[in-house]
Amino acid sequence: MNNFVIQSSSSSERISQMDLNSCTEKLLRTPTSIKKWIEIADKHMQTKKADPDMYALPRAHEFLAPVIDTLKDMEEFLDYIVMLRDNFSKGDKTWGDIQKVYRKVNGRHVQAIRRDRASRACAKAHELYGETDYHSRLQWISDLEHKWASKRLDFLDGFRAKYKSDRLDTEIRKDALIEFWNIIDTEIYEGRNIPPWN
Repeated sequence: MNNFVIQSSSSSERISQMDLNSCTEKLLRTPTSIKKWIEIADKHMQTKKADPDMYALPRAHEFLAPVIDTLKDMEEFLDYIVMLRDNFSKGDKTWGDIQKVYRKVNGRHVQAIRRDRASRACAKAHELYGETDYHSRLQWISDLEHKWASKRLDFLDGFRAKYKSDRLDTEIRKDALIEFWNIIDTEIYEGRNIPPWN
């Protein structure tokens, strides 16, 4: 079994790591239920994030507390799902079940990041160019996202040329995309390449 390691050294976080490892072992010992348990953990994490003061974990799901309470953000949760998935063979039904959950959670995460980035770009355009109406803003976001998509493809082509490969492996592609979106986020922050409203 691959252990999922939390980056920390405090004693309370070492205890959390032990609890997370114990939870992970329990999940891996129940491959027929693992998809359901990951989905339940995901729902609890969403509920807790939306209203932490009103959040209560039902007793039947308490063993999932280390996943819900220890993983700090969606990136860590996605990495955790991949670690669980990779404990099974790619042709295994459990691998496929976990991959379905991963795609759903990752899709939701990507959309949240996309909405946040578009919102920051709109705020910067408002700061630079003043107000605009709702429909113009929607069209402007669509045009800007198309521009980013084209730039992203060009950026990845540059990586492919650098590695002399038609296909980038998953880790290289992930690193390239992180680098690309960091560039875009910096441009938004600095107000560079933010076009006027349509």
